[in-house]
Amino acid sequence: MLNFELRGVEVTLHAVRQDAPPKIVSVGYELIIDTDEAEQRLALLHTNVRKYGTISNTVAAAARLDGTIRRKA
Repeated sequence: MLNFELRGVEVTLHAVRQDAPPKIVSVGYELIIDTDEAEQRLALLHTNVRKYGTISNTVAAAARLDGTIRRKA
């Protein structure tokens, strides 16, 4: 969709669980992208993941979903 060039992706997740009733109440994530793409393209990738991503949309429908994207150092 974006013709985004990348060499790799790392994903870090942190979920918060509620005990009663048992459920996941929030998920935080960090996407680390190994790419030479411009910063605005990196931000556009994040926007598209949040807007069109099947997994992100499914999780966001059930729990708070917050995250960041950054370039691999």
